[in-house]
Amino acid sequence: MAKESTRLPKVILTIIFIYLLLPILATFLYSIATSWVNTVVPEGLTLKWYEQLVLNPDFLSVVVRSLILSTFTTILGLVVFVPVIFYMNIYNQNLKSKMRFITMLPFIIPGIILVTGLIQLYKEVPVPKIIILVMVLSVMSLPLVYQSLTNVFISKDFKSMYEQSQLLGYGPVKSFLLVIIPNIKTGLIVATLLLFTSGFGDYVMTNLFLGGNYVTLKIYMYRLMSTNGNAGSVLTIIYFIMLSILSVILIKTTSKARKG
Repeated sequence: MAKESTRLPKVILTIIFIYLLLPILATFLYSIATSWVNTVVPEGLTLKWYEQLVLNPDFLSVVVRSLILSTFTTILGLVVFVPVIFYMNIYNQNLKSKMRFITMLPFIIPGIILVTGLIQLYKEVPVPKIIILVMVLSVMSLPLVYQSLTNVFISKDFKSMYEQSQLLGYGPVKSFLLVIIPNIKTGLIVATLLLFTSGFGDYVMTNLFLGGNYVTLKIYMYRLMSTNGNAGSVLTIIYFIMLSILSVILIKTTSKARKG
């Protein structure tokens, strides 16, 4: 009876895994197919689509743009949110209820409404729109940063740790940098990866706010799929591999934190 009770969840998980894996396999096959139109399987296999994409100068430029956007989004998010979450957990925990409400706003407000409002608000401001976009993407990632760092602050008595370090002669800034930061390293790594991923994979905000003038990897992917299906599949697989690597790092980091 016990075996039957565990068999059903395994069967359901296997079906879900196959269901999610089949589109990825089909995309990969299409990315290495010479032609796949009216046949069950590709007529031939080739790596020329990968070679063409990698050697295309446009591909390198969009990757660099995506890296720049995601890097500045990550830096701004950490610089702004880490001190705020630290202050909230050490000095004023009453702010947590208000912060929980604020972290729900990015999910409540649709992206199209937010972008429309930002365009109307900042269209006359003499500030490059790319800077405003970085700020917007950082704010939209607040729920991810808040949750990952708050979970770390709950795990230890950081208030006592912070106060004791100052009694031993450290100032507030030194206590924060040399005592608090090393002890929230796991949460910082998770928050960094989540911020980087959200900035690297954004499509709606970047495309609507900049009007396609700043072509990132995700925008390039959608444009390429409309003109060359094979090349679009290649880019989709490459993007999937990048996200998989980040996911593996994220899983290993969180598992180490749990063991610790």
